[in-house]
Amino acid sequence: MTGEIQTPRPDGTRLAARWTALLLGIITALVFWPSLKDGFLYFDDNAYVVFNGHVNDGLNWKNFFWAFQSRETANWHPLTWLSHMADVQVYGLRPEGHHLTNILLHAVNVMLVFVVFRRLTGATWRSLAVAALFGFHPLRVQSVAWISERKDVLSTMFWLLAMWTYTTYAQTIRTAPAIARRNYVLTLLFFLLGLMSKTMLVTLPFVFLLLDFWPLERWRPEDKWKLVREKIPFFILMVIVSYLEYSAQAYAGATHEISLSLPDRIANAVVSYPRYLGKFFWPENLCIYYPHPGHWPAAVVFLSATLMIAISALAWAQRHKMPFLFVGWCWFVGTFVPVINLVQLGSQSIADRYTYVPTIGLSLLLVWGGHAFFVRDRLRAAVAIASGLVILAACIGLTRHEIRFWQGNVAVWTRAVAVTKNNYVAHDRLGQTLASQPTAAIPEFQEAIRINPDYAVAHKDLADQYYKIGRFAEAIPHYQKSLELQPDDAGACYNLGLALFQAGDITAATTAFERATRLQPDFADAHYNLGLGYQQAGRANDAIAAYQKAVALQPDASTYNNLGALLLGTGRRDEAIKDFQAALNLAPDDAGIKKNLALALAQTNQPGPPK
Repeated sequence: MTGEIQTPRPDGTRLAARWTALLLGIITALVFWPSLKDGFLYFDDNAYVVFNGHVNDGLNWKNFFWAFQSRETANWHPLTWLSHMADVQVYGLRPEGHHLTNILLHAVNVMLVFVVFRRLTGATWRSLAVAALFGFHPLRVQSVAWISERKDVLSTMFWLLAMWTYTTYAQTIRTAPAIARRNYVLTLLFFLLGLMSKTMLVTLPFVFLLLDFWPLERWRPEDKWKLVREKIPFFILMVIVSYLEYSAQAYAGATHEISLSLPDRIANAVVSYPRYLGKFFWPENLCIYYPHPGHWPAAVVFLSATLMIAISALAWAQRHKMPFLFVGWCWFVGTFVPVINLVQLGSQSIADRYTYVPTIGLSLLLVWGGHAFFVRDRLRAAVAIASGLVILAACIGLTRHEIRFWQGNVAVWTRAVAVTKNNYVAHDRLGQTLASQPTAAIPEFQEAIRINPDYAVAHKDLADQYYKIGRFAEAIPHYQKSLELQPDDAGACYNLGLALFQAGDITAATTAFERATRLQPDFADAHYNLGLGYQQAGRANDAIAAYQKAVALQPDASTYNNLGALLLGTGRRDEAIKDFQAALNLAPDDAGIKKNLALALAQTNQPGPPK
């Protein structure tokens, strides 16, 4: 194997490296600075920040314990929750502050890539090139410009810190055991913190084994099992956190959002690797969401498998002569495994954000491979340097261009619709962002349903738009289809009841409200409208019970007033007076409530309310 010997460096060299790292971080921050203009996206950002009561409440002990117990957003990542709470504590709900944190974390990660690989290999310029290619690449935009992807930039910071301490551990284990032990513990700690930010870090122990092979050169036949044994604590943490993450995904239903057979999942995984390679080497048509085709043509799967096998065979054959090819390729392939959808998580086929860590391996392979080829003479070296600068300049230009497509919900989803085919999720989300313009939103929902007739969300969204503009008869069948696909959706059931009520079918509306209250017993509005339905059907006692449940859940003047009127009509004057008084406390200027209370009091010869 060809590795570089670690030798002490002069203080001047270390100082130059520190200034280089700082300059690299500043350039990275400037490249991504335009994303400060972006707002919150109502695709995960609402669940992570905007409408999350725990996050909005900021840092406190109650929210600290919640973060470790939460399975919201189908993830277990307490440190990510705490980071969002800290942002709210500092910036409130001003999106530019949340974006700034992402930019700074990414800049730190780029600096760490440089210093870690320089520490590993002793190669300053190649480490700088790897870091710059990683940091400036347009595939980074999704992880940096999307506030919800804080988990990417935060977890990778701990990944790289763990690499730093692991490198120190490996380089001092024979000469300074005390320092080595301290760094081993720090490595374990950083690994745990990374897992608590995003569980994609489960592959890090395997990357350590790759680093043992090259450039640390610890992988000897007599030592290989010793190297595996020293990773056992990491594997234990990996298993525990993987279980917590899978249980969170299963709890939220993300593992069965779309149903695919094992062969289909394997086929998508095989095809995904060349797709990710393509996006790395030719990063065009990037977007927030890539729809899953369900089934890939056999020819596409075969060609993808052939390509992967060929590259893997080449990397294996060159593992001794050019170990960086083997390590870089295995890094790329291996770190994708948790998110390659062998276990289907969500409905996407691939995602740009998943490339954040894996493409470090590709950058390593490309830079060290280019150096091995071009370093042989000065002309080739000059060509390599010029080509590298052009590539980095192109990456910066493409990244700045890509950031424009993240400046608002309409921009994000318009982009996704434009660069993908049959993207029913993008059409539906674009329709949601245009909800205030029904004539623009309705065609998007219709297109989503045309592409995927079994997409319950689009049926519900289209029905909501029809309801909003008074086309109740057209809304009803889409609510019914939505419920056929998602029978436990209390919201769709409630909205169906409203549409039926407006269409004049009181009996069917009442049935829908009954179902909504069974599905969600604390649904106050459903209990209120159920009371209305019973009242119009002449079922006074049932209506009274429904109104009483509604006000117990959510005190409301209209509900108290209706309840009082029913009680008064059934001769329960004292109870009616109490409810009218409660209504008047909530709406002291309501003339109708005053009149009803006066009538009830008149029947008991008591003075009426003040006018």
